[in-house]
Amino acid sequence: MNKAKLIIVGEATVGKTSIILQYNENQFIETYITTIGNDKILKEFSIKGKNFKIEIWDTAGQEKYRSVNKIFMKNTQIALIVYSIIDKNSFEQLNFWINLVKEVNKDKKIIFGIAANKSDLFESQIVSFEEGKKFADENDCLFFETSAKDHKSIENLFQKLAEKYAECNLNEKVEIKSLETTDNNNQISGNENDKNNEMFQQNENENIIINKDDDDKTCSSRC
Repeated sequence: MNKAKLIIVGEATVGKTSIILQYNENQFIETYITTIGNDKILKEFSIKGKNFKIEIWDTAGQEKYRSVNKIFMKNTQIALIVYSIIDKNSFEQLNFWINLVKEVNKDKKIIFGIAANKSDLFESQIVSFEEGKKFADENDCLFFETSAKDHKSIENLFQKLAEKYAECNLNEKVEIKSLETTDNNNQISGNENDKNNEMFQQNENENIIINKDDDDKTCSSRC
């Protein structure tokens, strides 16, 4: 069975983990708890009677973990970059995250998506919809305005990324239906997890808890 890797990156507090929790468990947790490790969930998608899987990887956004994050970015086929509409700096760092993913995956075809998260906080919005969409268009990225709290465009986001991946890899446009998660524990397992988490522990000098925290553009140049 084909399997793709989707990595979710972006600055701290933009809601990366909340997006995954809402998508996988229909949950939203108000309290922010810093992510210091990397978790993944495994989703199956059905394509014309055939199934393929997408691993969705959560990452830490803090700068001190960025060198370790490079390990988890390897062999990525799909990258979702998340920013918060109430945090201008998180928007200004989009180029950094795109370039980092490209640097780690040199000469590989990657589908990029941009999520303008926290749309429920529109009264405090700093980065406009137009700014986000323009950036996505100029960088050949799919664009989504999302709210992990209200579940806005969360299903659509992963559906469209999966459809684009299938289109690019199967050379045809197909309909994809998400099936139930097959990784019930939602944890990275095996030697890769053990080795990488050791590196996180070396960087963990503070008492931090692991986070439990439709408009789109065809990304043709990424196929």
